[in-house]
Amino acid sequence: MTRLEINHRPIRVTLLTWLTLALVLWNGLRLLQAIFFWSILKEYQAAPGPVYIAISGGFWFLSALLIARGIWQGKTWAWAGTIGSAAGYGSWYWFDRLVLEEPHANWPFALTFTVLLAGIFGLLLFNHKTRAYFNKNK
Repeated sequence: MTRLEINHRPIRVTLLTWLTLALVLWNGLRLLQAIFFWSILKEYQAAPGPVYIAISGGFWFLSALLIARGIWQGKTWAWAGTIGSAAGYGSWYWFDRLVLEEPHANWPFALTFTVLLAGIFGLLLFNHKTRAYFNKNK
C-alpha cells in the first residue's frame, strides 16, 4: 500500500483496527496466563481448565490478528470476517460465561459492555465510508 493510500484510510477503519488489536492483546494475555499459570490452574481445578483457556485464547488471538491485518490492508474479506468474528466472539463469551464458568454477580455490567462493543463495531462497520474502503478492491 502506498503512502497516499494510507492517508485515505477512513478514521473509522483505524478505530476498527485498534479495537480488533485490543482483542488480540486481551486473548494473547489469556494464552500467556494459561501457559505461565498452568500448574496453578491445574492444582486448583479452575474451570474450565488450562487446556481450554490456552486453546480458546490462542484461537481468538490468531483470528483477531488476521482480521486486524485484513482490516488495515483493506482486504475485501475483512469486512465480512469482522462481522462474523465479532458475532462469534460475543456468542463464545456468553456461552463460556454462562455454561463453563462459575456464576458472576457482575453480569449486568458484562451485558452492557457486550452490547456497547457490538454497537460500536456495528457503527464502524456499516458506515458508508468504511464500506467504500473495503469495496474499493472488488
